[in-house]
Amino acid sequence: MFFTGYAAFVWSTLFGLIHIYWAAGGTLGFEGRTMSEVLFIINLVAIALCIIAAFTALALVQAWGRRFPSWLLLTSAWGACVVLGLRGGAGIIQSMLEAEPLSLLLIIVEPFFLLGGILYGLLAFLYIYSSNNGRKIKQNEINMR
Repeated sequence: MFFTGYAAFVWSTLFGLIHIYWAAGGTLGFEGRTMSEVLFIINLVAIALCIIAAFTALALVQAWGRRFPSWLLLTSAWGACVVLGLRGGAGIIQSMLEAEPLSLLLIIVEPFFLLGGILYGLLAFLYIYSSNNGRKIKQNEINMR
């Protein structure tokens, strides 16, 4: 579970750094086009969501994360799983249906979204599984007394 949590943290951090680069005026990946005001706002929202996602990933695997309600952490993790998984999956399908040759979107961007969805889904699942096992073990210890 720890590896998955840290992998999700790294994923969120990388994704946030990409959006910070774009918000600061970087054009790599924009094929030389400039960013519109709408895309700038989207980047700011994405940066905020990446911070929340990175925090969630660490909170699910660190002791200090127990201070937060598990429903809040799990809602964040499952939400990230669904949004990123759907975005990545739909993007892959759309890119494959287009008549263009293999694009950067299909090779890197869309699988990166899908990877994020998989990481957060796996993290949420492992958190639930380990929490349930922890409760069962504690209950068994109480029953033995």
